[in-house]
Amino acid sequence: MVVRAIVHETNSIFFDISPINIDGKYADKKGEEKLVASVMVTAKEYQPSVIYIDECEKVWAAKKKGKKKKGGGKKKKASDPSNPARIKKAMAKWKTKFIDADNTVRITIIGCTSETDGCSMKDVKKFFKAGEQKWNAIYFPCPDYSTLRLMWRAFIERCGGKLKAEFPISTLA
Repeated sequence: MVVRAIVHETNSIFFDISPINIDGKYADKKGEEKLVASVMVTAKEYQPSVIYIDECEKVWAAKKKGKKKKGGGKKKKASDPSNPARIKKAMAKWKTKFIDADNTVRITIIGCTSETDGCSMKDVKKFFKAGEQKWNAIYFPCPDYSTLRLMWRAFIERCGGKLKAEFPISTLA
């Protein structure tokens, strides 16, 4: 929701290259390269732009420590079309081509994760902080019960619903 608000308030073009959206769709060898290149070219042409990557833990996965499980949970190969980490290299290459340090290009890349322990923070910092560019990590906790009640009430009323006193909004929260 925060990313959508940023896009709306900055009047930006929105590109979502989250792993869920590209899973297995670019199976040829240079598919992810073509995808990222076309997104970057279009984002530069129609600035301001926001490029969104949800589930960063799949793109910049942390290396597993410890022993392998018996029967082996196989690691996805970099060439596997269902491996979201394939876009990591292409993103780094095209980012350096299109986003400059003096900020004349108005392209913002936003990555989100709900599993920070699944991310390689070294790789994430390396990608989002290249040269003198700034990067920010912002933590949004899950809303508590009373906040969820208020959010549900506001959402239902905004959609034109009328709540009766006996409506079990606490069940939704």
